[in-house]
Amino acid sequence: MVLARTAAPLREQAVIVLRADIVRGDFQPGARLTEKHLCDRLGVSRTVVREALRQLEAERLVDILPNVGPIVRVLSVDEARALYEVREALESTAARLAALRATPEQLRLLEADLQRIREASEASFVELLEIKDHFYTTLVVASHNPAIGDMLSNVKARISQLRKLTLSTPGRMGAMTEELERIVEAIRAGDAEGAQRAAAKHVRRAAALAEDRLAEAAAV
Repeated sequence: MVLARTAAPLREQAVIVLRADIVRGDFQPGARLTEKHLCDRLGVSRTVVREALRQLEAERLVDILPNVGPIVRVLSVDEARALYEVREALESTAARLAALRATPEQLRLLEADLQRIREASEASFVELLEIKDHFYTTLVVASHNPAIGDMLSNVKARISQLRKLTLSTPGRMGAMTEELERIVEAIRAGDAEGAQRAAAKHVRRAAALAEDRLAEAAAV
């Protein structure tokens, strides 16, 4: 994807494109990110690529290793556990606040997103990720606390490689849908504590799957 010359700085455009590539899994954990390849792909200078990679390093999506260069960051079990703990705190708080603050229109949009998830059994990982992320965006809007969304976006980007592993686990799609249904049911009922518990339970189940898959990979 060659970047277009727009009002946004090229470095900012490059960061957006490369971040999306990592989140989608186009670049796998541990993959080398060679400057020449990225320059050719994006149609920008090495300076722009280096600046973009430094930004992604600051976001902890990329590691720049001596004598190796930039690679997609590989999460350890401890790092994954910490990130899922933060995700649990953020999402459960968003669900609790949504139960207290969601407008009828925001609740309608949340239910519409849930219906899209129900119908996504044949969707690709990228499509499913987009649908789920839209659900969480709607949830944050319904919480009326945009700071949660700002923090949650970075956490989700950093665990994107694990989200693909967990969503591909046999039976996970059905279980995940039921978990999200419980969250929406509680929000609809104005049950703040119930919504918080349901959201926390959803994230804890995903975290357990992620830890299992990381442990399996480390044992190979």
